[in-house]
Amino acid sequence: MPEHTFLLKEGLWRSEGEFLDALAKRTAVQGEAHIRHYPDRWVYEGVLRTLTSQPVEHRTVYEIQPMAPGNFATPWTSKSASLGSLHGRFIVAGDAILSACESATGRYRGQDTILRRDERHYSARGALFDGGKLLSAWVFELRLA
Repeated sequence: MPEHTFLLKEGLWRSEGEFLDALAKRTAVQGEAHIRHYPDRWVYEGVLRTLTSQPVEHRTVYEIQPMAPGNFATPWTSKSASLGSLHGRFIVAGDAILSACESATGRYRGQDTILRRDERHYSARGALFDGGKLLSAWVFELRLA
């Protein structure tokens, strides 16, 4: 199994890609993902900015239970202004880090697949749903700064 550098190690990652809304309208985005490890938790601070004439910024902070040696899954929680509190699990499966989540009310559900291309490059693909309705999907490339 490849050694993962995203999430499992501290680092600052630059991201770029696009969001697709429920009508497949594409919006280009750029941002950063900052991963910090503390003894009692890992913190993943993410920010994405739309590359539009009036940019919109979306910030999310994840608190992750440190993955114990030998484990391949760990829970996380996050808070965002648009979705409220989410909880999920990161699962390391070969060259991928998988994540599934839902909001505290169960209204929102999402999934993300983060594929390791090499130690400095990952590709992320995911989607977010409101009940059975697709809200958005995304395609991002993450590169270690």
